[in-house]
Amino acid sequence: LDEIARAEPGFDVQVFLEGAKAAYEMIVTAFAQGDRKALKNLLSRDVYDGFERAIVERERRGEKAETTFVSIDKADIVGVEVRNRVAQVTVRFLSKLITATRDAQGNVVDGSPESVVDVTDVWTFARTLGTRDPNWQLVATEAGQ
Repeated sequence: LDEIARAEPGFDVQVFLEGAKAAYEMIVTAFAQGDRKALKNLLSRDVYDGFERAIVERERRGEKAETTFVSIDKADIVGVEVRNRVAQVTVRFLSKLITATRDAQGNVVDGSPESVVDVTDVWTFARTLGTRDPNWQLVATEAGQ
């Protein structure tokens, strides 16, 4: 984080984490809704391509995903790397979600529309330091423990 702060004296960890939490919620919601336009600006090309494949598969099966955020209980930075002025910050999110997938007839085929589940995700955000664009992009995702 010191290296990021040296390159960008205005960098604030709390502001970054608030932005990461907002992005997390936007991305999870946009993915559930199949909102490719919203996803395109928030994801690296590789991550977008993976999300797009999953959306296409879901649509091909005639399924609809429903996701409701209950809370983001924790967001912690678990890794930082700066290489060639590209900063990568990895955040571990602990959230509570209600998530269900329905088939074309409206039957629940995965999850539950009533149950709150604890979800742990580890996401890596990146941006080139010193550029005018203040936005970070999601460059990697993994389910955490």
